Amino acid sequence: MADHACPGKCGRQVPGHQFACGADWARLPADIRQAITNTYKRDRLAHYEAMGDAMDWYRANPREVASG
Repeated sequence: MADHACPGKCGRQVPGHQFACGADWARLPADIRQAITNTYKRDRLAHYEAMGDAMDWYRANPREVASG
C-alpha cells in the first residue's frame, strides 16, 4: 500500500496500512478508533463507514494551530 496524507490535516504522510499518524489517531474518540480497528480486513463496508465517521470528526474538530 502506498503512503497517504494523514486525514487529520497535520501534513504528515502515513503508511498505507495506517489510517492516520499517531498524534491524529490519538485525537479520535475511542469509539471511532475501535470501529476502524474492529472492521479492518473483516467488513469492508463497515470499515469505510467508520473511516467516514473519522473524517467527519476531523472536519468538526480541526487541529489547533499554535500562534506565535
